[in-house]
Amino acid sequence: MRDNSDNEILIGLIVGGISNEFSKSVVKGITSSIPKNSNIRLAILPGELMQENFQGETVSQHNFMFNSVYNLGKICKMDGIIIAMGSIGWALNDEQIKEFLNRYADIPSVLIASDYEEYTTVNYDNKMGINESIEALVGVYGITSIGMIGGYKENVDSNRRKDIFIECLERNGIEYNEKLYVPSDMSENTDEAAALLLNQNPDLKAVFCVNDASAVGLYREMKRRRIVPGEDILVFGFDNTRMAAEMTPPLSSIGSSSVTLGQKSLELLLRKINGEKVDSELIPTRLYGRESLKYDKYEYSLSNLINIDEEIINRMFDDCFYRYDTEYNKDSINLKRLFYEIINRIFKGIKRRYIGVDEFNEIGHLIDIFFSSGAMDYTDVWKFLKSVTVLQNGINKTLRGRENSFVNRLFLRMKDDALLSLSESRIKENEENEIARESLRKFIIKGMNYAGDKALTKNDIISSLATLGLNNAAFYMFDEPITMDDLERQQYPDYIYLISVIKSGNIYVIPESKRKRFMSDIFIQREIKIYNKIFVTFPLFYEKLFYGLLLCELNEDVFSRGELIASQLGMMVHMIKIS
Repeated sequence: MRDNSDNEILIGLIVGGISNEFSKSVVKGITSSIPKNSNIRLAILPGELMQENFQGETVSQHNFMFNSVYNLGKICKMDGIIIAMGSIGWALNDEQIKEFLNRYADIPSVLIASDYEEYTTVNYDNKMGINESIEALVGVYGITSIGMIGGYKENVDSNRRKDIFIECLERNGIEYNEKLYVPSDMSENTDEAAALLLNQNPDLKAVFCVNDASAVGLYREMKRRRIVPGEDILVFGFDNTRMAAEMTPPLSSIGSSSVTLGQKSLELLLRKINGEKVDSELIPTRLYGRESLKYDKYEYSLSNLINIDEEIINRMFDDCFYRYDTEYNKDSINLKRLFYEIINRIFKGIKRRYIGVDEFNEIGHLIDIFFSSGAMDYTDVWKFLKSVTVLQNGINKTLRGRENSFVNRLFLRMKDDALLSLSESRIKENEENEIARESLRKFIIKGMNYAGDKALTKNDIISSLATLGLNNAAFYMFDEPITMDDLERQQYPDYIYLISVIKSGNIYVIPESKRKRFMSDIFIQREIKIYNKIFVTFPLFYEKLFYGLLLCELNEDVFSRGELIASQLGMMVHMIKIS
């Protein structure tokens, strides 16, 4: 039985991969909701699509081995588990889904993006956002030629969005025909689907993409045809991922209007763990307008702002810095409160028609603090600059004199600080990526040069972990590899061996006499108990042999490189075993 002497709550998160935008948004939603200094430990278990031979035998074998981490929820006797069933199990039939979920029948659970009445589920309210988008296209733009790039017919969420799309068209007096819909694999490789949709509908004026990723291929195909998104054809996606804001032009997208899938799933799970009865919930959605489909849900009147309406100012912040509530660092300053203070002081000056030099300098200093504290991490530049410009233009229509000059200079300072912050962030990101690439290159080179006796090569692997730039991690190995046949029978050993740990970037080798640990306790070893208590778990395997586990502290580097590191490490361990 798992040691729970610290009264910690161990929660597992099963999700389809760690590097895709949907998984990132789920993970960040959950991690942002874990209270600071809480007793919650989160074990993220990223895997692949579950379906035999759906993508060919070789890929299916790889996915099966990668998905070995899914069994840790039961083996480690977790207190609760969140399963993004929509991203890992949409290709399974009902019997296979029931068999998989029965593994966790005795564990409190919440499913994300799933449609099973007997389970607690959290889903987007697809209808709200899609209906708002279609009504904007018809009512604001007068567009009636609207197509859709959908997903696999086996995908429940994709089918639901297609049905709602058709319903919304018909409600707005638009006759639907099958040429307006083309299925896709819901990835970024939707070029062929996009080409078919455009060929079938030469007069198309708008396209709804079933998710943000599927819009990438559409953008490429439109570029080949010299069609400009947002000008020639309006485009919007679904999920409102960070990728949407970074596309060129920025992609309008439907996303949660308040709480996210991850936040709500954790809330419901904790209530279930505490013995409460909870119901499934739908997350309200809305359209986030960008250049591919310009749209503003809210309008802000100067009278409301000048009257210092706190609710209006906070809504303005939420609308502009829409990622803040789901991703902010709890250790940083409260940007929402700081934004209110800045806007409040500006509009107090407008109301009394006086802003002194000292007040002007103080507000400017607060603006500098706001942007140097990472405000632009929670919005996109197009959204921010547009919001500030609209506000500034409105003030210029009503205010004259020195106060008007001061206010314009403050808004200009906001824009300058925002662009400077983005520039510095990009430079830092490029530098970190270069360091990460070099670390991975050295690691791979070491892996390609193993030779000699078994003990030496194992020590070399341990030392090579230090080149990866991981902050906190744990390297476990089984005494003997687990075969694919064992995994099919869900047979795991009672013990696993903790070979080494990385703490604050420093690697520590565990003495052989102290390596043996209970398999059920891998997430709560005292050697790896760190401040934030959030780990991503990767299986170490090669072909049909499962050798061990790599636990990495969650950070942006693990999001982007974790799977590649684990794959390379699995190959290196295999070379040790066969040498």
